[in-house]
Amino acid sequence: MSFFDPRMMDPSKLKPETLMKMSQLIQELPPSMLSRMQAIMHNSMAGFDVRKEVEAFERELPAGFRERMAKLLYEAHGALPTEPAPLEPIASPRDARMTILSAVASGELAPEKAYEVLFPE
Repeated sequence: MSFFDPRMMDPSKLKPETLMKMSQLIQELPPSMLSRMQAIMHNSMAGFDVRKEVEAFERELPAGFRERMAKLLYEAHGALPTEPAPLEPIASPRDARMTILSAVASGELAPEKAYEVLFPE
């Protein structure tokens, strides 16, 4: 799931300190990426399907950015993993599906969320 996903973050429910940290982190992005991010968010709020643009954008994020953003989101929701699992590249759609199913089996992902990921509308 992307940090662009509104289900991941409701700014109205975040502490001011968390919003400040997120703002500082986002300001570290190059100006061209900031512009792309704003365009993606604008198109998303306008109701356009921006999944492909988000995937491309997230692949180009600077090293460590996703991890730092994820940490802020975990902290904001009161659940910080003790040791983040290393991210491994997913080689195929089958591997991606197996990863999701494994997360459901281990209790790390709710079946409803898995369904949303596996069968997007």
